[in-house]
Amino acid sequence: MNATTNEATIAGIANANEAAESTTGVRFAQNSLLSELPGVVFGLITLGYVVSSLLALA
Repeated sequence: MNATTNEATIAGIANANEAAESTTGVRFAQNSLLSELPGVVFGLITLGYVVSSLLALA
């Protein structure tokens, strides 16, 4: 009867020296954030303008 054994490992832990590859989803999320940034800035400026205008009327 022959038996072979493998070294015990934990399935969820990878080697710390391995470089993590950025997946397509991560790259898409980063590019989406960068493309939405000008709209967010414009919205904040507009909101500040509206609030300051209403305060000037009071």
